[in-house]
Amino acid sequence: MIAPPEHPAFANFSEVIPLSGFSGATVALLRTSSGNPFVRKAANSLAANAGITAQSARQEWLRATIGDVASVPRVLDKSEAQGLRFYDMEFAPARDAINYLSTATFEQVAMFSDRIEQLMRALASASPRAPAIPPSRATLAAKLEQISERSGGTYAEELTTLHEALLLMDEITRPDLPTASHGDLTFENILVGRRGDLCLIDPIESPFDHYWFDWSKLFQECEGHWHVHRGRKIATSVTWWLRDRWMKAAASQSPLYPARHYFFLGLTFARILPYAHSEADSAFVARRVAGFGRAAIDTIRSQR
Repeated sequence: MIAPPEHPAFANFSEVIPLSGFSGATVALLRTSSGNPFVRKAANSLAANAGITAQSARQEWLRATIGDVASVPRVLDKSEAQGLRFYDMEFAPARDAINYLSTATFEQVAMFSDRIEQLMRALASASPRAPAIPPSRATLAAKLEQISERSGGTYAEELTTLHEALLLMDEITRPDLPTASHGDLTFENILVGRRGDLCLIDPIESPFDHYWFDWSKLFQECEGHWHVHRGRKIATSVTWWLRDRWMKAAASQSPLYPARHYFFLGLTFARILPYAHSEADSAFVARRVAGFGRAAIDTIRSQR
C-alpha cells in the first residue's frame, strides 16, 4: 500500500498509486469505497486551476467527438480540495503505446498503425471545439514568443530557427479549416487494450485547432524519439516503419504537410521547453528544436 501524498485532493484515501505525467498536475489511481478504481487529476497550485478545468472540459468534448475509432475516459466528477481543483475519470485497464509497441508483433504494429490512421482521419473531418483558433502565421509567432518568455529567454538561439522557418512559409495550411485535435497525442497518452483498441488520455489545447499538431506529436515519438530520452525503448525498426507509414498517410490527407513537417516537429519539442524537469531534459529538447528548425528551413528553401 502506498502512503497518500501531501496533496489535499488525495488526503482521505488509504491507497494512492501515483501515475506518471509531464504536466505538473498530480495524477493517481484511487479506489471507491466499493473497491472500483478511478483516476484523479488535481491542480498543484491555484494558478493551475484554470488548466485543470479546461482539460476536463476538453476531455468530455473529445469523447463526444471521435466516435468509435477510439475511446476517451468518461469524466466522473469535478470538485476541489482546499481551493485546488480536480476531476475524476474512468480508469482504463490498458498499456500505453510505448509498452505495447516494445513487445508487439509485426501484425500488432500494423494494426496499431491502422487504428491511428483511422483516428487521424476522424480528427481531420471533425469540427474543432468552439471557439476555434484558425491556423495562421500570427498565431504560431505568438506561440513561439510565449515559449521564449516562459522559458526565460534561455533558448533564443534554438527558437530562432523556427522563427526563420515561419517567415519563409508562404502559407501554413488552409486558414479556413480548423479541425478537431487531441493536442498531446504522445505514445504515453495512447493506451492500447487487449484487442488493440485505443484509449486516449490527457488532451490539451493546441496553438491552433488542427490535426497536424497530433501528427507532430506522433512524429515526436517515432522520429524525435522522446520516449527513448525518457528511458523507455521501442525497437528502431518499429519506430521508423511507423514514421514512414504515417508520413505517407499525412501526405495523403494533405499534400502540403511534408513541407511543414519539420517546422511542426520542432514546434512540438519547443512546447516542452518551459516544462523541462532537468538539465538533461532541457538539453535534449533544445537540440531537437534547433535540429528540426534547421531541417524546416532547408525543406522550405528546397521547394522554392
